[in-house]
Amino acid sequence: ASKPRFADKATEIWYNFLLSGPQTHVVNMVSNTLTSMAQIPEHAVAAVVGAGRRAVLKDAADRVPFSEVGARIGGLLQGTKEGMREFARALRTGEASDFVTKVENQSQKAISGVKGEVLRLPTRFLTAEDELFKAIARRMEIVGLAARQAGKEGLKGKAGAARAAELAANPTDAMMQSALDYGRYVTFQRPLGPLASLASQATTRAPILKAIMPFVRTPTNLFKFAIERSPMAPLLREWRKDFAAGGAKRDLAVARSMVGTGMGATFAQLAAQGVITGSAPREENRARLLMADGWQPYSIKIGDKFYSYQRLDPFALTIGAAADMATLDDGMSENQKSKGAALVWASIIGNLSNKTWLSGVSDMLAAFDDPERYGDAFIKRFAGSVAVPTGVAQIARTMDPTVRETPDSLTTIQSRIPGMSDDLLPKRIIYNLNPRES
Repeated sequence: ASKPRFADKATEIWYNFLLSGPQTHVVNMVSNTLTSMAQIPEHAVAAVVGAGRRAVLKDAADRVPFSEVGARIGGLLQGTKEGMREFARALRTGEASDFVTKVENQSQKAISGVKGEVLRLPTRFLTAEDELFKAIARRMEIVGLAARQAGKEGLKGKAGAARAAELAANPTDAMMQSALDYGRYVTFQRPLGPLASLASQATTRAPILKAIMPFVRTPTNLFKFAIERSPMAPLLREWRKDFAAGGAKRDLAVARSMVGTGMGATFAQLAAQGVITGSAPREENRARLLMADGWQPYSIKIGDKFYSYQRLDPFALTIGAAADMATLDDGMSENQKSKGAALVWASIIGNLSNKTWLSGVSDMLAAFDDPERYGDAFIKRFAGSVAVPTGVAQIARTMDPTVRETPDSLTTIQSRIPGMSDDLLPKRIIYNLNPRES
């Protein structure tokens, strides 16, 4: 209804440039797939918790029955068919069935005509991908809640199955509302809390802030999702609310924390064995020696090669924090090791600072803290992102994987263009293995 301003057009271009990389969409699909599948074991553990509560209290009607786990597995398969239809519809029309998407504060098509439709292809694909997984989540939630309600009514066998099928075919308003919220939960699009809302509103009022913080809702929900599955879950207001509600909600809250903590303990053990890596050692010479031998941080070692897991959110935060807590104390004094809480926070902050979706903020803070050392790198990175879409830069890296020297913004832009990066000198890193010979 309103005429797009220059800021609206610039924001639309910026979003689509950032989301144009094929890797971004692969990561989104893999992340959503893993998150959807992880709901099954979490509900299975919640069913065990509910069964234990029932055995002790003799009265636990509001719980996750074991039949709900099977219903959710069937809902995942059925929802995949429905999701593919939603994916095709969103890809064809560019419109989402849910007004909440990963593209924040975009209320209109700012750039008109064919050029606008071509420009918006990255966000159209991202919306279609999320529509697929929202449909899966909604169907899982509806059939799960239907099975739970049948159990509440004391129905079993054929009578319980018939009642669950009836509710799944004609869900109540409460079930539909819960399914809508669950779809947003699984795709990390739930509404923001008071603090994160302030950050989102700030980027809306001052669009220039989107240059360093383009997304707020998705990163916030990713972080909450990971914390909810850790021993730190009680720090979350949402977790405390579910726990206080009792019944099935409490069982699920406990189950998520238990499953996530168990996974973290497993990853910590693998990190101690050298299969998974965390952050680089604080001692610079040691870090250089490791990297000279092919080691890389936040990776999984398969054979003799390391493969990064940094973008497999929300699970990457759990894996990275567990790996850091298992290895971060290497080289520390006993006094430092005794400060367990500080070690936990150091691992979490270290993981967050290395996240792609927080790289703009961390780079800016580093530039302000030490402008002579990091200021130039921040300007070059921003110039490259503005001038060349991420998708084009990823093609350039695939064609020319060699790291090149980029002394200024122009060469940084050149390094992101296929066929032009070859003209730049390769970056040479000299590792001083024997300081006495320097």
